[in-house]
Amino acid sequence: MMTLKPIKKRRLFEDIVLAVEEYIIDKNIQPGEKLPSENELSTLFNVSKTAVREAMSVLNAGGIIETRSGAGIFLREISEGTIAQCITKNLMNKKELQEILEFRKGLEIEAAALAATRRTEEDLTVIKQAHERLIEINNSGGLGVEEDFMFHYSIINASHNSIYKEVFDKVSEKFEDVMRVTKTQSANVPGRFNEGHKEHEQIIEALSQKNPVMASEAMRNHLARNETKIWKNIK
Repeated sequence: MMTLKPIKKRRLFEDIVLAVEEYIIDKNIQPGEKLPSENELSTLFNVSKTAVREAMSVLNAGGIIETRSGAGIFLREISEGTIAQCITKNLMNKKELQEILEFRKGLEIEAAALAATRRTEEDLTVIKQAHERLIEINNSGGLGVEEDFMFHYSIINASHNSIYKEVFDKVSEKFEDVMRVTKTQSANVPGRFNEGHKEHEQIIEALSQKNPVMASEAMRNHLARNETKIWKNIK
């Protein structure tokens, strides 16, 4: 009998990927053995078939599973690392990762400094709420990609620079991809999410004090640590 906890419908496909990994470990499923069908996974995790199908497509593209017509879904041999680590290698190539990481530093460090001098009390409240929501999602077992994105997006908005916001909007999908890489890598590392929370709190403190130097340095540290985590897990 399947024993995993249902996934809330609001959560994204990466949560299903992690739940499938937990299921494989829990049931000690070996390469070549069959996994539950998409319908069974949909029922097990309490999500739509569309969400399960998206997760299966990611696992298939990552070489984790093999779907055999008329036979079902089978686990393939995993060469190294966890399933999550294997998947992140396929979300973006190294060149794309490098470019967006460089761009984030160029945009977000300065935006944090501007936000420290220009933010309103309402801006600060929105940033804090995004951070608190991220903690809630992480504590409940979710990755919090959307919540982490909103934290950084709120700081961009608090810079009150319309061009920064416009540029951020245009590349927001790539920003989320990078966050998904980082969050997926952190999911199975004890204490990793807490490290990110503390870094966010340092940024918030700098914004609260309206200290642009402290804000830019706190953001620089946060992005640098994220980059270190990414390259450590992607060869």
